[in-house]
Amino acid sequence: MSDESRPETPQPSEMAMLRAEMRAGFQSVAKRFDEVDKRFDGVDERFDGIDRRLDGVDARLAEHDKRFDNVDSRLDGNDQRFVSIETRITEEAAATRRHFDVVAEGIRESFTVVIDKTTATGEKVDRLIASNAVEHAAFLDALTDHEVRITQLEGASGTSKPSTSSQP
Repeated sequence: MSDESRPETPQPSEMAMLRAEMRAGFQSVAKRFDEVDKRFDGVDERFDGIDRRLDGVDARLAEHDKRFDNVDSRLDGNDQRFVSIETRITEEAAATRRHFDVVAEGIRESFTVVIDKTTATGEKVDRLIASNAVEHAAFLDALTDHEVRITQLEGASGTSKPSTSSQP
């Protein structure tokens, strides 16, 4: 058969070609969207894993928060104990200071008594020294007078005084 005998297939219209081309383009875009959706599904799965891990972290953080609350309450108790101890130390320091002041005043009074006794004893010793000096002077006068009398008595009786030097 010749080319002429064959019936001619109608040429698609330009509109039909555009439609076919658009369908092919939309199918290509749809495939790409499907690929993107698959990739997003993988990302979603990873995010789900991350979310589960973050939930675990949140639970651990909540547990740590409770533990910190317990530590805070214990530290508050310690703070109260320190304040109590500080108050007791301050009160004891004041009591010790008062006691020390009383003891120091007693020692001052004792020193005053000792100083007074020492002063009185010194004055007594000074009086005794003066009295002894007067008595010593009187004794020396009496001794001198006694020597003079003995010498006069010996001169009057004619006896001489024995010699103190020994002769061989």
